[in-house]
Amino acid sequence: ASMLTAHYLATDSIMIGGDDDLRQRYLPGAASGELLGAFALTEPRAGSNPTDMMTHAERGNGSYKLNGVKHFISNGGVADFIVVYAKTDMDAGHNGISAFVVDKATPGFSAGPAEKTMGLKGGHIYELSFENCAIAIQNRIGEEGTGFRTAMKVLDNGRVEVAAMCVGIAEAAFHAARDWMKERKVSERPIERFQGLQWMLADMSVGIEAGRALIHKAAASAGVNDQPFPDATLAAQAKIFASEMAIKVTTDALQVFGARGYSRNYPMERIQRDARMFTIGGGTAQVLRTLIAGRILNMKTPQTRDGYSKLADRTAAD
Repeated sequence: ASMLTAHYLATDSIMIGGDDDLRQRYLPGAASGELLGAFALTEPRAGSNPTDMMTHAERGNGSYKLNGVKHFISNGGVADFIVVYAKTDMDAGHNGISAFVVDKATPGFSAGPAEKTMGLKGGHIYELSFENCAIAIQNRIGEEGTGFRTAMKVLDNGRVEVAAMCVGIAEAAFHAARDWMKERKVSERPIERFQGLQWMLADMSVGIEAGRALIHKAAASAGVNDQPFPDATLAAQAKIFASEMAIKVTTDALQVFGARGYSRNYPMERIQRDARMFTIGGGTAQVLRTLIAGRILNMKTPQTRDGYSKLADRTAAD
């Protein structure tokens, strides 16, 4: 699922910001499974705030020269194409960010080995390097300076998807704990008879259903008032709640298993490791709270004349 949602971040970028030529060249193959995509926004020094990125694209005769490094990029080393966000104007802040489609065979592009991660080992993340990569102007997504707005719309979609993954992981933990409570006996009694564990299971179910309801509400907000994307506040709320809920549910489910939960012979330790990523990737829980608070309060800051929500948006892309 993490591999597929990373692919969607790339295809959404083209679908949202690209012209008909780009869509025709990449989206049919991406939809059929012939092509795999990656979304390259995060850098070693620009995670929660993409406006700090140093990757840049300099326009020449008929092409751009792309230079920089991207970090923690899902699918990056195995993708057929990568949507790369880079600055075309180093002094324009978020208005200087543009997006490009880079084919894996482009000279000057290279990927490091897959990172060794705590969980989610079915989908790998990579560091990507771009050294004087020649990128055709036709591979730019939209106009110069529109990349940041495209990325924010893409990430709003992605946060709903990540929240759904969290509910799936929590459900796996819940079902495993429920089945174990029926099987495991203490003093000849199934542990499902113990009220303390019953209440833990009840709380797990409450969290899962609340997360599911928030996700459905965020997803349903797409298409309202001719806005094709999920409401950014609802998407952030769904991701915060579902990701923190998944950590709580998997922790409690492991507790139900006792020492066996800590053993690699049982599924719980893996499920808990997988859940831990989701308060980080796609916008940390702390940054998303800043985004939500800014929109609730309609705060103004010296950094932006357009309101706190845009500053929060800039810090919410991870």
